Order: sequence, then structure tokens, then C-alpha cells
Amino acid sequence: MSLPLKKQPVLLTGKKQRSIFEFSQNKIKSLPSEIIEIHSDGNEECETIKDEESSAGESFLGCTTVEDVSCPICQLSISHLTIRDRTDHVDTCLVRVSFVEEPLKPEKSPTIKSETKKRKVIPSQPPDEKSKYINKEIKPVEKSGVEIAIPKAITKSKTKRPIPSLKTMTFPIQESPRLIYQVSVDAFCYEPHETISQYFLSHFHSDHYGGISKKWAYERVFKEDIDFENESKYRKIIYCSVITGKLLTLHFSIDPKFIRPLEIDTRYKIKSYTKEIEDGGYESNSETPGLYVTSITANHCPGSVIFLFESIGLDNKRVRVLHCGDFRVNFEILNHSLLKKFTSDCGEYSLDKVYLDTTYMSPSYNFPKQELVCDTVATMFQDLIREEDEEAKTKASLFSTWFGTGTQSRITDFWKQQTTRKKKKFLILVGTYVIGKEKLAITISKRLNCQIYVSNIGSRNKKLDTLKTYNDTYLNSVLTTNDLGDEDSDKSIIHLVPMNIVSSAQELSNYFNHNKYFDNFERCVGLRPTGWSFNPGQQRGIKETEISRNQVQELEQIMEKPPSFNYLSNILSQVTNTQSKGKPDKALYRIYSLPYSEHSSFRELAYFVIFFNIHQVIPTVNCENERSIKAMNNIIEIWEFVRRIRANSIKSTDDDYAEQELIEKIQKLSLDSF
Repeated sequence: MSLPLKKQPVLLTGKKQRSIFEFSQNKIKSLPSEIIEIHSDGNEECETIKDEESSAGESFLGCTTVEDVSCPICQLSISHLTIRDRTDHVDTCLVRVSFVEEPLKPEKSPTIKSETKKRKVIPSQPPDEKSKYINKEIKPVEKSGVEIAIPKAITKSKTKRPIPSLKTMTFPIQESPRLIYQVSVDAFCYEPHETISQYFLSHFHSDHYGGISKKWAYERVFKEDIDFENESKYRKIIYCSVITGKLLTLHFSIDPKFIRPLEIDTRYKIKSYTKEIEDGGYESNSETPGLYVTSITANHCPGSVIFLFESIGLDNKRVRVLHCGDFRVNFEILNHSLLKKFTSDCGEYSLDKVYLDTTYMSPSYNFPKQELVCDTVATMFQDLIREEDEEAKTKASLFSTWFGTGTQSRITDFWKQQTTRKKKKFLILVGTYVIGKEKLAITISKRLNCQIYVSNIGSRNKKLDTLKTYNDTYLNSVLTTNDLGDEDSDKSIIHLVPMNIVSSAQELSNYFNHNKYFDNFERCVGLRPTGWSFNPGQQRGIKETEISRNQVQELEQIMEKPPSFNYLSNILSQVTNTQSKGKPDKALYRIYSLPYSEHSSFRELAYFVIFFNIHQVIPTVNCENERSIKAMNNIIEIWEFVRRIRANSIKSTDDDYAEQELIEKIQKLSLDSF
């Protein structure tokens, strides 16, 4: 299948990337720009790896829709960029504000006494290539609080598209005459809406908050008014978790007066259909007419939530809508106390609509559970360190098998003054976004009893402050500003680094060498956590437009047993000891791709839809064209068919593709099978 060229102002690769669904349909030879996992064949080292988030917005069948997305800081269009590139762009100009501020008086520069001429100003030279890899010393600054400057005026935004129906939640107030109430979810890059006054943000990832800026709320609350000093005119307009609210203020200087933080697992009444509500809503267990919302942890990134809306009309009619944003289904979500009443086993209540994160809606993406991956990686490092110590680098040890029997020495080591500080075994680099992937680092830290350092290279100056908004007691206890770790700390230290550092062995070695970490660590291992790294073997996909016996049987087999994962066959085997000439030394530098996704796998999505009573499932990803929508609707139809089997509403005599043996296997499925 030939792929069309994609015109962009800035294009690093000549070919258009294929979508998630294409990988599950055909065995197509990957183009150099489409490598999605690390390869090691003795001839090549590592290629740049495509990250999971950059593909999340692509369509199922290769057709992409370019949204009008502007940088929330400089307001330049970033629509042509991938999600990762958009994030990098925003990171570089977070300190800028698109406001007309009070002009600052220019400070007088120090002058040098001269009788005739002023000193010639020499323009600053661009930093050398090495400096972009070097961590700078962090000086802790005591902050009394975040001060938000009130603007003097705001510039009018460019004309944007209206909020699409997919991002608009509509709730009936009464049937006759017809009255409705609307809110939006993750819709910040569109023009102000005439009637919507409550905007929900599921989490702090750029493809969801895209378009938000300091002036965004002022435009929608004050409109033409410029009386920004009047406190009574402020109102809550952005609804999100407490962590996400703090991140909005930290990164974009969003005034907290516009934010209504929602505590997790707490029901709020945010709109009354009979009277006005102050301060954006309040905690409530009442049953009076109005709109209620409960936020539930989404298991995606810190602060991410799914929103459970419940509308009670003037006629007492109830409508329940669940918006999943981006989420990773786990046992805690399936068994959540606030969702349990909607499960098919209870049968008491049902969800009218579920807006589903369908990023990995293909049987090919049946990767292992997130918790299993984290525990396996932690166990791997624990075993490597323990066996290397106990067996003193003998040929039989796990460490020597995969990393060799000796420690490489640099020429300069021979004339350097010896220090009493012993080298640590591993410098572990975990690739992260501005927010997300930290769970992997925390799991390793707990197992190895080691510290976590936050790299500040590139535009990551606020990464440490970002982590502190999580209010994670353990994380705060192991964070360190010393990139070498304390002298009395254990065998390793973890660095949280940008994803590009763990994209290739060359980038990894640049980071290691330019920071001179070879003086303090024996080896450097990079971990790239992304759902793209899992190789499920034979490509499978649902191509038929109607349910077949094979599809139902395949789904039952996927649901019956979760994918396994172990470090010998799935991690360590990715890189051999075979050295390639001119490439970074594999004994010193390793990169491992991990199937650590923050989006639900196909298996997890199947459990979610099958085990909950849902009237309508609405995909929110990969829905740009009719072919992909039809393919997803076919999958949803299969899930609903299996749900009816579990409810004993289908017998083998009723359907040709539901044999009794298959029906019995499906009916045995339970949350214990998950």
C-alpha cells in the first residue's frame, strides 16, 4: 500500500506515519521513519522510536484530521506537529504570556567609563552541542505561593472552529418544551460557546488541554469587559482534579479563581435546573433537579480522571454519562464502588452513554498489565544487582550473561586520583513526558531502595515542581537534587529524562558522557515506556463487517488469559552483547522498550464494555472517517453480543456462531479472570 506524502511546514521524515489500526491489518514493511521498537541484530544499534502519545491522535486507517491547535503561550499554530512535538514546543515557551501587560521600565545596564565610545555589545553565541545534555545544579527556592498577575487588557483570539459534538455532553432538562443543558470535555482549542459555561479537563496532556492559556478563561468569563479588578465578576469555568488544577496554574498561570478543583470519588452538584449555584458547585448527595459529577481516578497519568455525570431533569428523568478521557482499565476501576452498581453482574443501573478511549481498539494490542510490567522491571534490576554481587561476575551469573564479565575503563581513569567513592552499578534513565510514566520509576525505586533525580535538560525546568504537585509521600521522600545520589545510597539511582534521551543508544551515551557520569556509574540503562514497544507476534485484526464465530472465539481466548511478561525473554533479550563497530558500547549502554502504556489495551477495553451495562459506546479516538468508525462499531457489536451471552440471553440454538461450548466458556469469565 503506498502512503501519500504529507505536506507540513517542517517535515523531518518524508513518509506519513501509519495509524494504529493499520499495524493490526497488514504486514507492511516498516519505513525508517516508522520504527516503533528497538531492534538489535548485530549490524544496527538502535533507531529512533516512535512514542505512544504522538500517535494517539492519528486515525485508524491512516487519515488524519489536523485540528486548529495553537500554542497556549505564544499562540502560534502547532496543528501540523505531532503530540510529542506540540508538547516540546509548549515546554520551550511556557514562561511567555500572550497578554498586553503593563510595560516594564527598561533597566539601565552597567556602563564602562569611556571618553568617546560605548562598549560594543557582542551577541551571545548559541550553546555548544554538549550543553543540551548537561544537567544544571538546582538551587532550592522557597516559594510563599503562586502570584498571578492581573492583565490590563487581552488581545482577541483568532477565529477558531466551534466545539464539535463529540466533545459536547448534552443533558435533557425537560421534554416539553424541550430544554437541554450542555457542558464540554477536553475542548479548549475552539471558539467560545454561546451557552456552554462549564469546561471539563480530564488530565494535563497537551492533546487534551491544547488551546488553553492565561487569557482563555478571561475571554469566556469577561468577554468584552475589562474590569479585571472586580473580584465579583470572576467565576469557576474549568473543572478538573486538584492535581490538574495546580498544574494549570504552575505551567500556564491560570488564575485559581477560574478553576473548580474536584476531589476524587466525591459527588458535586455543579448545576441546578431551578436556581443559581455559587462558586461553581458544591459537594452533594441530593436528588433534586440538576447536573451532578463525580471524578474517578483514570489510571492514566497523575491527576487524570474519568467523569461520571448524572442529570436529574425537572420531570425526575435521569441520564448517566461516563466520559473516560484517557484511561487505563485495571481491576480497581472495574471493581470501583461508585461504578459497581452499573456492572452487568449487579444489573441494578445502566450507563446511558460511555465516551470511550479507543486508542488501542484492535486485538493486536493485547499488551500485559501495567502493574506486571513495573514489577518485572524492578525484579530484573534487583536480580541483576544481587547476582552480580553474590557470584562475583562468574560466567554463570545473570549479570555476566547479559552485560559481560568486566567493567570498561576509560584511558583517563589510569592517571586520575583514586577516590573513596565506589561506582554504582546502574544509572537508570526512565523516559517521561512533562507528566506521566512516573509510576515505573517509583516501582523501581521502592524495590531497589534508591533515589530519583529529575533531569532539567531542555525545557524541563519545572519538572521537579510538577512532581511536587502530586503530593505523593513516597515520591517526595526519594526525590533528590543530587544527580549522583547520596554517597550512602544503594547501588543505583534513577533519572527521569525526556523521551528523546532514551530514543537511541547515541542519545543515551551523550547524556552519560557529557555529564561525566562514567566517573560514578558502571553502566547506563535507558527505559522507554510506551505501548508501541510490545510485539504481539502474528498481526490480527477484525476485518469483517458482521459478527463471526471466529471473532467471538478469538475474543474469548483473549479475555480468558492475560498476557505474560518476563524480563529474560521480553526485556534483556532485546539487546545482545554483539558489538557493532562505531556504535556505543553495548556493555555500557542499553535501551529497553517496555510495553508500559497509559492507555487501555484491547483486552482491558473488552472487559470494561462487557462487564458494564452500557446503552451506547461512543469512541473518542480514531473516529475521523467512515471506515474506522465502521470497524470500531463492529468490535463494539461483538462486545455487546458477548455481554448478552454472559447475561444468559443467548443460547446456542439461537445463533449459528455461538456454540454451547463457547457460551459456557464466556459465562465462566469473571473479574477474577481479569
